[in-house]
Order: sequence, then C-alpha cells, then structure tokens
Amino acid sequence: MAGAIRQDRVAESIKRFISTMVYSDFGGTPADMITITHVSVLQDLRAAKIYYSTFKPENVEKIQEYLDSNLKNIRFKLASHLSRLKFVPEIKFVYDDSVDREIRLEKIFEAIKKD
Repeated sequence: MAGAIRQDRVAESIKRFISTMVYSDFGGTPADMITITHVSVLQDLRAAKIYYSTFKPENVEKIQEYLDSNLKNIRFKLASHLSRLKFVPEIKFVYDDSVDREIRLEKIFEAIKKD
C-alpha cells in the first residue's frame, strides 16, 4: 500500500502527463478539446480514474468513445513516464460534469436575483 503522499504524487504525475498528451497527441481528434480536471488513484496504485471536462458537452459521447478505444496506447505511453512504478495503473476516463452543474447553478442564481 502506498502512502497518501505517494498516492497524490502519482496522481499529479499522471495528470500532468495526460494533460501534455492531450495537447501534443490528440490534435485533430474528438478529444483535442478536453481538460484534465482531476486524477484519483487507488491506494495500491493499481487503478486510476482520470476526470476530464470539455468545452463542447454535446461531444462527450464521441470523446469518451475515442478515449476508450485508445486506452491501451495511452496506458503504454504512460508506462514509459511512470517507469519507477512496479505496476502501471489501469486507467479509466470519466467525464466531469461539475463545470456544467456550476453554470446551471449560476443561471439559477441570476434568475433568482432578477426576481
């Protein structure tokens, strides 16, 4: 079991690597307009959830499909980045809709202010 500090460092390292990969490798793909918002890693460092948001919520299905179909390639590239780990975490991409919820709440608050 990894300590909380190591767990956070691995999560941050994955976040930085995948964020860089989005800008360098995903150009011209459905996933070229995503932002990695958060990465959570299990305590044993064997699995990681990568949360992303997008400027075009209507394309979430295409983006998720693209990411899922390229998981092996992404994980392979991640393995070279995380070469000091004994195991490369299994990764899963998850859409983070917190930005959408925040925008909806702002609109509701604005409507309340006007009334």
